Amino acid sequence: MANVRCLHKLIRLQKLLLPFNAQSSRLTPLQPRPLTFLLARSYAKDEKTTNLDDFRAREEQRERERDAADEAAAKATQKQAGGSGGLGSTGSESSGQHDDAKQAKVDAIRTKILDAALQHVPQQGWTRQAIVLGAEESGYPSVVHGMFPEGGFALVSHFNGKCNAQLVESLQQKTDGGRQEVEDPLDFLVQAVRQRLEMVTPYKTHWPQAMALIAQPQHAPTALAQVLTLVDDICYYSGDRSVDFGWYTRRVGLATIMKMTELYFLQDTSPGHAQTWEFLKNRMDEAVQLQMMLSQTEGMTHTFQRSFNSAFITARNILGLGYNRN
Repeated sequence: MANVRCLHKLIRLQKLLLPFNAQSSRLTPLQPRPLTFLLARSYAKDEKTTNLDDFRAREEQRERERDAADEAAAKATQKQAGGSGGLGSTGSESSGQHDDAKQAKVDAIRTKILDAALQHVPQQGWTRQAIVLGAEESGYPSVVHGMFPEGGFALVSHFNGKCNAQLVESLQQKTDGGRQEVEDPLDFLVQAVRQRLEMVTPYKTHWPQAMALIAQPQHAPTALAQVLTLVDDICYYSGDRSVDFGWYTRRVGLATIMKMTELYFLQDTSPGHAQTWEFLKNRMDEAVQLQMMLSQTEGMTHTFQRSFNSAFITARNILGLGYNRN
């Protein structure tokens, strides 16, 4: 009987424990992972955070090092510039002298070509073709005419500048550089204008073409500057040192007479252009009479003075010319 009772107790205990075993079997997949897994995840997260912090720290350190290097380089450059200021200035001056020498070389080449081209003007006129022939004759390729973007006017301007320089040199010799007094200023002016116009004689046939180039608007500043400079030189060496109204009237009048005589010269077929020189003398006499008449009329004199004064000052400022002489 004791054995039977023990058996019944075991059966009841088994029935009692069976639901707990089944429930434990069902809850097993939901059990939490081992602590080692949690520690591994926590370590991985801490490692990732640590790597990011290290990266940021390294980048900040590199940025500080770059800033320090830039600051040191700036200080070194500033110190070098302060210590070698004289050398920098010398270098700048040397560069400027080099540019001036280069420009002088280019100008010399241009002058050489244009001088040679003048020999071809009687056949080719004041054209680019004459410049090309002048370049080839001077030993340069024909493409060098690209140095003269203004075309035929470069040849005209060169000719006028060359003739003006020759006339001024002649006037300086006659007056000892302006120090010798001229006995007859009127005749001096007539002879100076005549001498200048006679320089055009070899190119008389093609001179209307040159005048057409001079009259173009884009060439007006250069052409006007050459005329104003020439008439001022002639008046100066004739003994004109005035600073009054006569300064303007004589220069405006002389420029007008020169252009009138130039037009007459182109149509003159008389031997030795005798009629042209007679025309020039008559216009000079009329200019003297006009000046005398204006000097006797005070009101009209002031009116003309304001007009000539404004015109000459405006032209002189635009062209950047200065008429002050030592």
